[in-house]
Amino acid sequence: MARLWLVLVLAGTCLLVSEAVAQQPPPQPAQATPTQPTPPIAPKVQETLLPPPVELPPPSAVPPDIPSGPITADQAVQIALKHQPNVAAAVAGVAAAQGRTEQARSALRPTLGTSAGYTHTKVLASTGGGGGFSGGGGRSAGSISGFQASADVRQLIYDAGHTRSLVNQAASQQQGAARNLDRVRADLVLQVKQAFYTYMQDQRLVAVNEANVRAQQDHLALARARLDAGVGLPSDVVRAETAVADAILNLTLARNAASNSRVQLAQLMGLDGRTPIQTADSSEPLPAEEEDVAALVNLALQHRPEVLQAQAAVQASEYALKAARTTNTPAVAASVGVATSGASFPPGNQLLSIGASVSWDPFDGGFTAGRVKEAQANLEAAQAQLTSAQQAVISDVSQAYLNLKGAEQRVATAQAEVANAQESVRLAEGRYRGGVGIFLDVVDAQAALLTANTNAVNAQAALNVARAALAHAIGTRAAP
Repeated sequence: MARLWLVLVLAGTCLLVSEAVAQQPPPQPAQATPTQPTPPIAPKVQETLLPPPVELPPPSAVPPDIPSGPITADQAVQIALKHQPNVAAAVAGVAAAQGRTEQARSALRPTLGTSAGYTHTKVLASTGGGGGFSGGGGRSAGSISGFQASADVRQLIYDAGHTRSLVNQAASQQQGAARNLDRVRADLVLQVKQAFYTYMQDQRLVAVNEANVRAQQDHLALARARLDAGVGLPSDVVRAETAVADAILNLTLARNAASNSRVQLAQLMGLDGRTPIQTADSSEPLPAEEEDVAALVNLALQHRPEVLQAQAAVQASEYALKAARTTNTPAVAASVGVATSGASFPPGNQLLSIGASVSWDPFDGGFTAGRVKEAQANLEAAQAQLTSAQQAVISDVSQAYLNLKGAEQRVATAQAEVANAQESVRLAEGRYRGGVGIFLDVVDAQAALLTANTNAVNAQAALNVARAALAHAIGTRAAP
């Protein structure tokens, strides 16, 4: 009974509580408090200003044959061949060698010698009877005077070919000097073209970096616009401003490199380094035998000035050895002379002389043997230098060919790299504008595009330099 009573009491209590809850009004939903948009955080950044290019003042005078407009690589070469002092020095070397050849050849030709004079002799003391003087000149007590004139022609008849060997030696040395001039010109052509394409490369890199500065400035404007709209991050603006500063720094370095390249090009062209030079778009042609390495090597061995100069040196050493072996051989010469003398002018006594002479030193204390030994050693050294020159030329051709093929592959790869980098920038910018990408992707993509454009410019310049180096390696003749 007690348990039943307890159950009834609990049930009644629950019923009363339920009714009380049912009579209470339903809870009202909480009123939302209107919120104000949070203003964007202004990042603390320092703006980077783009400095103006540094320009050298032009020289007071520029040679009149220097074009005022852009020049090609071939035009730069022609200017250099005309104005470069090294070429003028090599030309003077050829003229000096010609003079030495003429000096040696003069020994084979007749020589004419003349003399004339007046003599007055006063006798201070004499002994013997008859006291007087006789002769063709005028005579007075204690003195004699008169006029004399003579002319002699001398001709070398025989010396066992000694003089002829000396002439041939000098002529071979003259050929070597001419080949040295060709070498100086060929080296100058390569150096000018290398400097020209380097300057053109640096100018293109300036344009690449200018485009990068503009792109980074656009990215900075985009990051600021998104921050002002409340959907961007302050860190994006800071990162964009840093990228702009880095782009401006790279542009400044590129401009300085281009300016220095122009100074070097002007110096190689024989001009004042401050001379303003503009480059026209140029490309280096390929040699016709570019695919046949054996043909390239044969051309080089036939036309390279270094090989021809070494061959001339060997030939000159051979003639020097022949001349050394005939140093102490007999030499026969003939002469014809006329002379006149007398107290009055013109003198009245006429004389004719015909003669022959032989000179020979059968014992010279080993002088000839020493000269032969020296000449033989010089010949062996010249032959070794010829072999070295041939090996160097073959190596130059091989390296130039490999560098050319590598440069061609680099150009094709760089073009694909640029196309992919441009697409990467387009996609990164689109994602960032749509709010589904981060700004770091834009920065990375733009950096990759800068690298790709730089690689493309460098690859094209390397291709032109490689073609010029191959033309130099096979001995392409430079026009004077």
